Amino acid sequence: MLTRRRALAAMVLAAGLILLTPDAGRADPPAECDKTTDPLCQIEDTDPGGPGDPDNGGGGGGGCTWGGQSIPCSDPDYGYYVGGGCYWKALVPQPKDAEPPPGKDPAKGKWGVRYCYTAPGSGEVTQVYQWMDDGAIAPTPEELAERALAKLKLRGAQIGVAPKPNGKGAVGLPVWLWTAVTPGTWGPQRASESAGAITVSIEAKAHTIVWDMGDGHSVTCNNPGTPYEAKHGLAESAACGYKYLRPSITTTNPNGRYTVAATTHWRVDWSGGGQTGVLTPTSQSQTTVQIGEIQVVKK
Repeated sequence: MLTRRRALAAMVLAAGLILLTPDAGRADPPAECDKTTDPLCQIEDTDPGGPGDPDNGGGGGGGCTWGGQSIPCSDPDYGYYVGGGCYWKALVPQPKDAEPPPGKDPAKGKWGVRYCYTAPGSGEVTQVYQWMDDGAIAPTPEELAERALAKLKLRGAQIGVAPKPNGKGAVGLPVWLWTAVTPGTWGPQRASESAGAITVSIEAKAHTIVWDMGDGHSVTCNNPGTPYEAKHGLAESAACGYKYLRPSITTTNPNGRYTVAATTHWRVDWSGGGQTGVLTPTSQSQTTVQIGEIQVVKK
């Protein structure tokens, strides 16, 4: 049940923020609240509970309710649901001159903004500034997506190149570039991560490989490339290829090689907690090739 009260001005920052002390959530006798005449007038829950409290439906996910209505368990603007029609979001960056409440460890918590709806479906939100211990701070859906991503093994390209890495190519001849297509090198890969009532699922797929050819030029291929076969002869790759314009082998460096570095760009789509998003990690691998000059024999 919501009651009307004045927020306790526990501390005033240089920015003029009003910070809510830990016991400010206790109910005062009901009082009239007119924000037009009292800028400190706030509305708080007399029993805010905490993240994951089943009575509040808090802790994230898509199953949160308040006043008999379904509500998002997290919000990109307001943070995560903490019960009683209220959300909490950490201040970024943290106020430099703000001390934590008495008895709180500054290394184990954060100041944030507590946003509370005045009533289900009202659309009216009030806010106060409140400390929250790290152990009570629920991860956002995006943070859960990043945790799920850490479970995956997004590998660099399993490089195929013609001429072969141990062989030699020549200036002006086609170079074929490709990767073996596996879940690790091209996808798809899937994972999920949960916290409280919220579960975020992700799917990772590679979409582009940028090949740094080692001679100051690069090739961008929006596909894994096509493996070279002897039947292709001196044909150019229709999928992903290149031609060197100068040799890696010179008179001063007869064993010279170009380092070919492949950077795979991934798209990781995630959804959960009523939100969706995209992560864009990369992975790398490399090899080397020797490029000489075609010798012209004069008769």
